[in-house]
Amino acid sequence: MDRETQIELKHTKLSYIETRPKEALASSHHKIVALHGWLDNAASFERCAQMIPDCHWYSLDCAGHGKSDHRADGAFYHLWDYVLDTVQFIKSLNAKVWLVGHSMGASIAMLVAAVAPDKVHGLVMLDNLGPLTSDASQRVSQLQHAINKMGMEKLTSRGYDNQESMIQARMNGFTKLGHNAAKFLVMRGSFQDEDGRYRWRHDPKLTFPSPYRMDKEGVAAFIRGVSCPTLMLLANQGIFNTCHDQAVELSENFKSAELDWCDGGHHFHLEDESYQNVAKRVYAFITSH
Repeated sequence: MDRETQIELKHTKLSYIETRPKEALASSHHKIVALHGWLDNAASFERCAQMIPDCHWYSLDCAGHGKSDHRADGAFYHLWDYVLDTVQFIKSLNAKVWLVGHSMGASIAMLVAAVAPDKVHGLVMLDNLGPLTSDASQRVSQLQHAINKMGMEKLTSRGYDNQESMIQARMNGFTKLGHNAAKFLVMRGSFQDEDGRYRWRHDPKLTFPSPYRMDKEGVAAFIRGVSCPTLMLLANQGIFNTCHDQAVELSENFKSAELDWCDGGHHFHLEDESYQNVAKRVYAFITSH
């Protein structure tokens, strides 16, 4: 049973979809906090939650996404702020949880597992192995670019005639999506404005360049700090499809981890032809631990 819920944290308000286990299975359920990717939202996990009915899912809209609050004007979207949000949310549950993250959400989940090990049973990372990195030589130009972008005048979106047009746009975005997968994200991630036009719910600042990225050594240090059982499930046609060696090298920094692959693209946990296999693999890992 799905329930739309909000929580007031000290510094922000987050929305999430709570999917409760069936009554007959509730006595032995696992709690799962699910974190979506960049410009996605909590609907990213609707299909997986349906496939795993004896787990208690909390699928978050990360700040600036879906129906959650935006950061204040002038505030960037740092990964460590998402970590703070997630840790405080888990504290409100008063229980240890499994973390399931996709893409950007996998990076957040990994950092949370490293800094709050007493709150995490295990970690599942879908088609990502950690935060994007940059060399120290790029720091000045990167921050300069971000500051300049933040100082520009805001542009008002012209919007779309209907949500079907938004679905088509999302299908042909940075990562390609099938119609049904895009529809899940668009229906939660858009709204009809006062002028009758449809617009995205997400904060436009999310498209701004990041002001700072960790280096490879910093990311590796966080990975080595993860002590819980970890599954890294990558898409055969996803972001690591041409760099298997890099994936293996990154995975070796984890203390207790499995690296596995499933057919599908970057959103393989949501696409028609692949979500069932992904959900079964995730469930098998969770129940084996």
